[in-house]
Amino acid sequence: MSSQNRIRSLPRTLHSLLEMRASERPDHPFLMASGQTWTFAELDRHASRLAHGLKRRGVGKGDHVLVMMAGSPAYLALWFAVSKLGAVEVPVNGAYRGAMLRHVLQTAQVRLAIVEDAHRAVFLEASDGLVDPAAVLDPDALFTESDEDGPFASADVAAGDPAGIIFTSGTTGPSKGVVMSHRHQMSFGLFFSEITGFRADDVAYNYLPFFHIAAKFLTLGTMLAGGRMALRPVFSLSRFWSDVHEYGVTVCVAVGGLCHLLNSAPERPTDAENPLRLIYAVPVPWEFKERFEARFGLELVEGYGGTESNLVAYSRLGEDTPRGSCGRPSDHFEVVILDEDGHEVPRGEAGEICVRPRHPRTVMTGYLGLPEKTLEAFDGCWLHTGDRAYMNEDGYVFFLDRMKDAIRRRGENISSFEVERMLNAHPDVAESAVVPVPSEVGEDEVKAIVVLREGSRLTPEALLRFAVETMPYFMVPRFVEFRAELPRTPTMKVRKVELRSEGRTDGTWDCEQAGLRITRRGLEPL
Repeated sequence: MSSQNRIRSLPRTLHSLLEMRASERPDHPFLMASGQTWTFAELDRHASRLAHGLKRRGVGKGDHVLVMMAGSPAYLALWFAVSKLGAVEVPVNGAYRGAMLRHVLQTAQVRLAIVEDAHRAVFLEASDGLVDPAAVLDPDALFTESDEDGPFASADVAAGDPAGIIFTSGTTGPSKGVVMSHRHQMSFGLFFSEITGFRADDVAYNYLPFFHIAAKFLTLGTMLAGGRMALRPVFSLSRFWSDVHEYGVTVCVAVGGLCHLLNSAPERPTDAENPLRLIYAVPVPWEFKERFEARFGLELVEGYGGTESNLVAYSRLGEDTPRGSCGRPSDHFEVVILDEDGHEVPRGEAGEICVRPRHPRTVMTGYLGLPEKTLEAFDGCWLHTGDRAYMNEDGYVFFLDRMKDAIRRRGENISSFEVERMLNAHPDVAESAVVPVPSEVGEDEVKAIVVLREGSRLTPEALLRFAVETMPYFMVPRFVEFRAELPRTPTMKVRKVELRSEGRTDGTWDCEQAGLRITRRGLEPL
């Protein structure tokens, strides 16, 4: 089937996908969580009950419904219930509080808020004057009062109508609400299933929070393929492999540091004796990719994309992707590298990744309440990702950095992403994060925050000497700081904004204070 036909054959809305599956395969055990199994029919029945309850509360088409809940079968039922009403889900990070949460509420203008008890006090404080306390519901109470059985007459919703608003992390300013249509979210699921070759006999493992698009496209991709999904509210390294075996997991998503955490665990002779066939990793850890695949008996594939765009480039299963590349552009998108003036750069030259969809409504509608930012994002009729990369002569994309994370040192542009990969190649390094710190002479210096493998006695100077031997002199970190772990978001991404704001700390080792200088010739005494 052509890509155009695959898009056209998608169910029009989120809830129509569930209703279709519930009609065709009512007894299929789709969802496994907390010792329970929910069939397609059971999930649809719960979603319809909640839709009746929300309708009695006055929720209708176009209304914004905020949700602060951990991932669970109840969350999924609520997600599809909101869709049945033609309302718009506004999932919010449970870590938001204070001014950040208030900004979201001012922007979203929610009709109803469904907030777990763990977040209620923080939410009520931030929402004072913005949300009627009577419109702040405990999910357990909502589920209890929604007792009307029977089908729900879903609203007339178009594929291009908004399904959800996902707020970005806000690392360069206030969070922006990305308006995502039903077709946008559905196509995310379709493209994920294509990238991973997801089959009806596959079992997905979903531990990601549903305020993140990855949790949603993993769910939708599984539903589209008619597979099954094991659901966890949060990631637990200690439970990961037992869950994989218990549920027969074959596919999972590794956002952020999951592969590094698995790789740093002590090796066992039985590591490869597991049902996993594939990990969709963002990014693939090229510094140990081959060893990791052999150790665990699986394949790593990578997709590149974002909430605003979609999954626009990826490494193909069974294809020999060049080391360090996140793959080739998807057939569903045009992908180019542009300079700051909007001109396409020559192959091999760095610039910004920019995207155009080949199918309508498969990228964001825009930023909620921010028409200027929306126009800026679509400047020149390209969606600007804010990511720096280059494309080689064969069309493979090599991600370098977020534009905001790029480091400028003595006239050279440095990719923190590339420095991290080279540091991670040291056998004693479990993981690293590289950030800029202000230099005394202008521009930036490079700081590496490093997590060592258990039992390592590596010193900062020894790591520095390794860096001098393995990377260009101008990329070598002047500052090194060892830590037991890196700060993370709920989606396992490293919180670089926090590390950047810290700068030099009492625990930061400075090679110049240690009497060493990084030069073109290597390390020299001061």
